[in-house]
Amino acid sequence: MEKVQHLTRNAMRRASQAMEVPPQARRNLQELFVNFCLILICLLLMYIIVLLV
Repeated sequence: MEKVQHLTRNAMRRASQAMEVPPQARRNLQELFVNFCLILICLLLMYIIVLLV
């Protein structure tokens, strides 16, 4: 059991190292995510306004 946990931990560490994204890409992803959220909020607000009118 201990060996399995050790192997899993090593695999997880290797995966996280392989998944390392450069800071520039991470910044781009964050900006994209923020823009997406802003658009969603705007759409939601417009929907509410249309419902209220």
